[in-house]
Amino acid sequence: MASRLKTFWIEKLFGEYTYQIPIRSDERITAIIGPNGVGKTVCLRLINALFRGQTWLIANTLFHTVGFEFTNGERVIITRLIPPSKLPSDRKTGDDDAPAAQLQYRMEMSTGESFSWEPVELIPNNATRIVSTLPFLTRRSPTSWTHDHTGEVYSVARIAEEYSDRFPDDFFRSSAEPRALKLLLSSIDCHLIETQRLLVLESATERSSYAIYRGEELGGRRRAGSNLVVLQKAATLASILQKALTDYATLSQSLDRSFPRRVIEYQGPPAISEVALKANFDKLDQKRKALMIAGILDTESDPVSIQAGSIKGDLARVLEIYVRDTTQKLEAFNDLLAKIELFQELIRDRFTGKQISIDRKSGFRIRTRDGRDIPLDRLSSGEQHQLILVFELLFELRENALILIDEPELSLHVSWQKKFISDLQRIIKLNNFDVILATHSPQLIGRWKELTTELGDVDENAVKA
Repeated sequence: MASRLKTFWIEKLFGEYTYQIPIRSDERITAIIGPNGVGKTVCLRLINALFRGQTWLIANTLFHTVGFEFTNGERVIITRLIPPSKLPSDRKTGDDDAPAAQLQYRMEMSTGESFSWEPVELIPNNATRIVSTLPFLTRRSPTSWTHDHTGEVYSVARIAEEYSDRFPDDFFRSSAEPRALKLLLSSIDCHLIETQRLLVLESATERSSYAIYRGEELGGRRRAGSNLVVLQKAATLASILQKALTDYATLSQSLDRSFPRRVIEYQGPPAISEVALKANFDKLDQKRKALMIAGILDTESDPVSIQAGSIKGDLARVLEIYVRDTTQKLEAFNDLLAKIELFQELIRDRFTGKQISIDRKSGFRIRTRDGRDIPLDRLSSGEQHQLILVFELLFELRENALILIDEPELSLHVSWQKKFISDLQRIIKLNNFDVILATHSPQLIGRWKELTTELGDVDENAVKA
């Protein structure tokens, strides 16, 4: 069984807070609740930073020690060797000593073996890649670059902070990491879903058919353009549907090619009775209907009516093979069908006066009850947040993922907040992933207090409400 995060702890966060956060592995949902300013979001970002190799983010967070324990018995502990004297906003000159060198990493194996290292920010090959990826930067030293337009000096940490989206996830990962850590972290698909999830940033040179507005180079500084994420999700679902149909067609062609041979080779009496055969045809008709309602299939099929005593001998054997083949073909959609049905149900429950339909060309569409299309960019921020979050959790995760959600209550009506945990449990049942969420909404936690770890003072009366 793949390893999962078991415990996260941090000592002297901001020089003040010490927390130990046990991960609810059985329930698969852990809620961190507390008022603003106690470090909920920072804890999520530090967890994500370990998995993403974001040493620059860890180095620029004020703490003494941060630790991660996994279900396979392994632990990763990061200790600050030199307290940071500057905040990230004060590091923009690029003249800082490599901030990653302020940290010491230690990995403790379940066997008792351990590895310690201090992260190295850059290896020579990476330096070449930075110049080729960001041509407006000119290298001035092994660890610094100058912006050709503004004259500003960039350290590796600042490049990682501002332009990490231009590079692979592990590009800034330390070359000193032991292989055991890389294997451990790669086995867990970690995603941070932050509060700003309606817009996705893109470089000014990128092009997209669903762009709403675009950024330009402004005063030599890259200003990212943005797309509405909800439009991207619709396009993603269209791609998922197309792939599923392509796989279905490939499987169908394979079975159809061998169908005559299998019919000829079939010897002996049918394996199932006429009654069972009729029941199987009924199930296939129901499955096709469900797939059409879900928007996966759009071709009508004529229900097969079997009269008692009409199916015998060779015909029964042919139909038996047909039923087995068709069942195998339609079962290829089982996982996608379950996700789409839950997606539609959860969105319908939240979108008052609106309906959601799945469309193989556009992904999904929102309509009024009288059938008029509602452009996705005209949905409220709360509706867009719900569409995006539910979609990502249902359609974009690998099994054994670790999902970090910052303030899921953002733009949610109180009634939506009260349903969030129970709906999340239904999604987890389909996709098998772990969630750590940070919130300051007692309404969202509601009756799920056993899932929570409190950071700071929480209004107990509000939590019980």
